[in-house]
Amino acid sequence: MATYKYKALKENKTIIEGEIEALSLREAREKIRVLGFIPTKVYSEELPESVKVEKPEVKTKRLSLAQKIAFTSELEVLLSSGISILDALNSIGMNAFDEQIKEIAQNLEKGVMSGMTFAHSMSSLYQNAFGNVYIALVQTGEDAGELEVTLGRMLELLRKQDSIKGRIIKASIYPAILIVMMLALVILFAKYVFPAFAGLMAFNGQDLPVLAASIIGTMNFINKFWWLVLIVIGAGCGAIVQLFKTPEIKSKWDEFILKVPVVSEFVRYINLSNFMSVLHVSYEAGLPIISGLELANKTVGNYNIKTKIFNSINIIRSGKGLSEAFRKTGAIPSSLLSMISAGEKSGTLGKMFKDAADVIDKKVDMALEAMTRLFEPTVIIIIAVGVLFLAIAFYQAYFGMLNSLF
Repeated sequence: MATYKYKALKENKTIIEGEIEALSLREAREKIRVLGFIPTKVYSEELPESVKVEKPEVKTKRLSLAQKIAFTSELEVLLSSGISILDALNSIGMNAFDEQIKEIAQNLEKGVMSGMTFAHSMSSLYQNAFGNVYIALVQTGEDAGELEVTLGRMLELLRKQDSIKGRIIKASIYPAILIVMMLALVILFAKYVFPAFAGLMAFNGQDLPVLAASIIGTMNFINKFWWLVLIVIGAGCGAIVQLFKTPEIKSKWDEFILKVPVVSEFVRYINLSNFMSVLHVSYEAGLPIISGLELANKTVGNYNIKTKIFNSINIIRSGKGLSEAFRKTGAIPSSLLSMISAGEKSGTLGKMFKDAADVIDKKVDMALEAMTRLFEPTVIIIIAVGVLFLAIAFYQAYFGMLNSLF
């Protein structure tokens, strides 16, 4: 047995320190929880530090969500069947249909064979491909000796993200079709209808009305200087991206978004969904609560929500309980605080994190449905305004042509 030192929360109020004997890091954490404490840091000074292997990162693009799901699914199934990590990576490297996944598996296998852990190999070779959160969860599961279980929980998280992404894309298809039809209608009028009117009116010594002439002029400009239009659009998008990288601008925008009706609910719950799911996975894998909070906070995109969670972590470090910290900062909706508080008192925080994540997922579904109901009529109104503009231009051109004939 090894002797592990620890820091933990006692009665959700004070930080205590101590030592405990256990066969593994995970067993040490479980023993601390049995004592009624919430472990915040557990470590063994007897264990040597991981050997640092200098390896250049393999240049590869970031894996898509579908690729992460495919890789995680195959690896989880193989490890759950009792196959070693080396054999599992070898199997994926030999049989994967995706060439990028096949290459990644082969290089990870080489990394493990060179003496690195699986998580260290991922961090050294494919930090950008998998991302910090994915690799940190893998390392936590590997340290706890239950990598396959952690991969299973991560797979649920990835599939949930894929489901939300799919629903957002599905909700966007109909408005996108309407916008494309609207653009096609504008091009049809600008290239064929209005020029025909212009020819007849010019023959009779009259000019095309202003609206129709402006549409034709705009289309001619785009046809002649399309490269300039693309440059301006690209520069504009780049400027906006750089602008939103500024913390002051990003925070003000995120604060504004959280005040917009309907949209604010979706943004808030989509951020908390990822946060609570990662917190659940990391906690169940045995990661100390503060480390789990820090890791889960990396998934939060909204600057204001991220700041509130960061402030909650600092309050917990000062010796306060998790639910008390969330209540003070307002990082978590009040409806979930009672669940987290009950989990702290009963020692079932992991289950409560899972239940809270499920509740938030239902909130995401409701917010997404409300967004869809709001978004489609908004797009229809915008298109109706565009059609009205074309109708007025057509009306003016048509009667202008008639006046030129008589």
